[in-house]
Amino acid sequence: MEFFDYTFEDHFKTPQPVYLPRQQILDYVMARVTMHEDIFQNVCFNTSVDSVTYDEEDEQFAIISRDKGGTITTSRFDKCIWAGGINGKPKMPAEIVEKLGGFKGQLVHSSAMDELTGSSPDEKNAVEGKRILLIGDSYSGEDLALQCIKLGAERIFVTTRSASGSASYMGSWPEDRVEILKFSNVSGVKDDGTGKTLVFDTLNEKYPVPDVEDISIIICCTGYIPNLHMLEEKLQPWKKSEDCGEWCMEDVGENTKTWRMKENSLTPILGHVEPSTELESNTDYVVENSYRRLLISNPNMMFISYCSTDYPLMEIDVIAWLCLAYITGERAIPTKTQMLEENARELLESMQNHEVRYYIDENFKEAVDEIPEDHWFHDATSEENVLFERESGSYVLRVLAGYMRDAIYPLNLGDMDGLNKTGVKLLHMMCNEDKERALLKNCDEDTKQWKTFRDIDPSPFSSLVTGMGSVPLKGKWLEIDNDGKPDLSKQSRSS
Repeated sequence: MEFFDYTFEDHFKTPQPVYLPRQQILDYVMARVTMHEDIFQNVCFNTSVDSVTYDEEDEQFAIISRDKGGTITTSRFDKCIWAGGINGKPKMPAEIVEKLGGFKGQLVHSSAMDELTGSSPDEKNAVEGKRILLIGDSYSGEDLALQCIKLGAERIFVTTRSASGSASYMGSWPEDRVEILKFSNVSGVKDDGTGKTLVFDTLNEKYPVPDVEDISIIICCTGYIPNLHMLEEKLQPWKKSEDCGEWCMEDVGENTKTWRMKENSLTPILGHVEPSTELESNTDYVVENSYRRLLISNPNMMFISYCSTDYPLMEIDVIAWLCLAYITGERAIPTKTQMLEENARELLESMQNHEVRYYIDENFKEAVDEIPEDHWFHDATSEENVLFERESGSYVLRVLAGYMRDAIYPLNLGDMDGLNKTGVKLLHMMCNEDKERALLKNCDEDTKQWKTFRDIDPSPFSSLVTGMGSVPLKGKWLEIDNDGKPDLSKQSRSS
């Protein structure tokens, strides 16, 4: 996703593929942020923040930092913006590590792939010829499964508890090298003397999971957690109390018994699902202790991070503009009462979205989980499913449009009530991108040997700003290098 004030056409001069290599994205971002001035002149590199506290009497933040030489500095500021990233620290669940204590292969987090070692000091490719288990089916799992195929792994297994990540929606995998272990949880290492046979808990009796033998590498695609350790507790965006994270319809002026979800694509099969009496209050869009990136108890504390759109660079840019608008006074900071009332309204609105309600309402989750496997809900290629995805995607973009409005952002997608022409165009591209994964199952057998979702038809994709279209990759994804150029050494394997 490009920026409104520095487009792909400005940077690359020519049309680009839908999926760009990491280095090209980095070059593009760096060129954009440095096109007017050296923004890094006031950045303290090689420095960590030990603590951030707020002095109520002086109404200032005290920031204690430490450079790589150990020198400690205390600085004071009127405003503080946390921008440490929601993917700040790798999340390596202790229970998984404990269960795999007897594993005799290599166990790493997805962020530490470079720590994998080959069978010998001269072996640079640590995954070639190996059988690999990925724990988690979201974007990291999907990306690493494809990377492992490209690097020549013998077989890749993906264990997933909910089968709701992008990897689980993949219609086919190149060379049929990936097996998704749906509704499973790794439970330990089998006592067979090898230390490389894994056993699993079956979470859905319809999908029994067998033991998997001869696993050499386990990669935990278990996500990340925000790096918030430096903030004192009263500056944390999430409450830390026994009753945190719960609300009910009565809290927002509704009645649990009489509230109704608006008719939608799931209404014919689910009917009315009464809300749970305890609903989760922290969603991708509403955080109970903050309002639109402002800490409710202290609006001088702000947070920059993205929610859940497929375009985090644009979303982060919007949030940065919003924080700037608060600081400059272009956007007035609401009162505490107004923030709480608006959060309640947004929580109530989020109950009208299938995806958000699934994660905050246990009753709705249970109802959705009971939808039969042969229903269109589980077929991402069906027209009904496309409509369902458009409903969910429209909500996400309408929320982002509301942030754009508050941030006085130059790009306009519409508002919470509806998307404009630009917003509809983006929604169309989002749905095409998601559908492409599932449509892989309709390819002929020869095409399935090499095609990935990155080998997408570029014709539906074009710039929201300039209208410039996209072009195909410079070869099959399996046969191009990390710079997007043809890799002659790989062109024979998928031909």
